[in-house]
Amino acid sequence: MKTPRFVSIAVALLALTVFACPLAAQEKAASDGKHLGTWKLVSTKYGTATDFTKRGEESVRLKLITATHFTWVEVENSSKKVVASAGGKYTMSGATYTETIDFAGDGMEAFLGKPQKFTVKVEGDKLTQSGELSNGLKIEEIWERMK
Repeated sequence: MKTPRFVSIAVALLALTVFACPLAAQEKAASDGKHLGTWKLVSTKYGTATDFTKRGEESVRLKLITATHFTWVEVENSSKKVVASAGGKYTMSGATYTETIDFAGDGMEAFLGKPQKFTVKVEGDKLTQSGELSNGLKIEEIWERMK
């Protein structure tokens, strides 16, 4: 006796649901949402630098992180002109935060479509993001939550 096609499909969907729900729950547990919000970059350590450099007053860099996407923009304070930007989708698994740049402003085109893998730690209103860009540049950034 042949099993009707809809029964086979229903069994397959049930199996997917049983296996996918625990994975989704694990991902949700791994990411407590503390990284979500609007952040202002306050200090950086790039390349071989051993000390953090406080951001100057000539521009402000803001990063917006939603449940599925990120965007950052750098705005020149005097002209209010956007001088750099990028954004796209990201994934979060535990402390591993991987951005994939889907759009980019001038100077960021080389990163389009390439995953950028970081470690993210949130303590209070401070987010630390560190890792190595796809071009090999090591970065460590400290962001403060905007209120």
